[in-house]
Amino acid sequence: MISLWRIFWLETVALWRGWTAWMLLAAAIGWLLALPRLLTGDGTAEGARELYVRYGLGGVFALLVVSLLAAATGALATEREERRLQLSLVRPVSAFAVAWGRFLALAALGALVLAAAGALVLAAAWTDRPCSHVLRPLMESPREEAARMYDAYMSAPDTPPEVRKAKKSVVLRLLEQRAKDNYQSVQTNETASWRFPGFHARRLASPQAAPSVRFRFSGDFDMRDDVRGEIAADGLCGGVSNITQTAVTVPLSACGREGERDVLSFTNRGRGAVMLRPRRDVELLFPADAFGWNLLRALLVMASVLAAVVAFGVFLGAGLSRPVALFTAIVLLMVSEMSPSVVDQYPDQLETDRIDRVGLAVARAVGKGLRSVSAMSPLGSLAVGDCVEARDAAGSVAFDFLLVPLVLSALSAALIRRKPA
Repeated sequence: MISLWRIFWLETVALWRGWTAWMLLAAAIGWLLALPRLLTGDGTAEGARELYVRYGLGGVFALLVVSLLAAATGALATEREERRLQLSLVRPVSAFAVAWGRFLALAALGALVLAAAGALVLAAAWTDRPCSHVLRPLMESPREEAARMYDAYMSAPDTPPEVRKAKKSVVLRLLEQRAKDNYQSVQTNETASWRFPGFHARRLASPQAAPSVRFRFSGDFDMRDDVRGEIAADGLCGGVSNITQTAVTVPLSACGREGERDVLSFTNRGRGAVMLRPRRDVELLFPADAFGWNLLRALLVMASVLAAVVAFGVFLGAGLSRPVALFTAIVLLMVSEMSPSVVDQYPDQLETDRIDRVGLAVARAVGKGLRSVSAMSPLGSLAVGDCVEARDAAGSVAFDFLLVPLVLSALSAALIRRKPA
């Protein structure tokens, strides 16, 4: 344990003496201070919050990913190439302590820079509006829906012959992709209902916090239309009346109307049908805690994801030279960023080309493995005022900050012992 903290301390001192830490801190603070002069919001508190979160914190996070990944790939590779790593291993220091100590130093630096950026965002974009817990309707998963619809789709007379000849896994993947965006049409004077498990219990637990409903309506040909309707949910009511295609948030209030427990219904009173995707476009919102606490949870998730990136860089540097390790890491990051677009926009949906199938499989695997890095999931929720849930933050810390780095550090130690020079 003493040797671990010595490695950590020596690496931390080297980062500050070598100006790496100072330059990252200055770049993050400078970017956030210059942001209002470079980008202009809409003049509202919500607009300022979204500006600082998406572009301020997002820019700092992207800077840290690239910079710390470059530093991590050289943490072991440079010492091995200069034949200084053997000197550390001769002493009573385990290879695991060498890898873990360097990881901890770089991860701590990333967390410190993120904390400084978060403090500036909190000071510049503070809002009294609390974040909201988001409840979504209970529906079968897209994969379950695809499996259920497979036999009916393959036996339908209008199914193309080339689809019938395709592999079942390919057809199931196509059905799953379509299930995520399935639209539900609500005709005039028609009522659509969705079940929200836990809605009644959450309402009883905080009766003073009135919930809201968020819809994202679409019309025929995705044109603007007059959306009017009534919302009812377990004794609560609300009304929709607007001409827009953007998200509509409707507060609910007690109306004394009895309704089915844990069920939200919308009755269309407009002149035309409206469409929405229940999996994405229907949400119940419950007010929660302040923006500062939500920001703290988001920073924990970002710091954890950054730690996983650093651990991966240290692992690559343990077995490869620094140029090769850095090139490999950058390529994987680029593939993870591009993989969703590549998979979605690939023209041959049935994947008949054998070489392309291999490339698509690689893109899916890399995109899935590095999804948390490329998506930066807390920023979207934080920007629009949705809560970054405590369980998600705890899960990210446990997986990205503890489990993944431990495994990668153990693998790095094995590589160090096998390749000391």
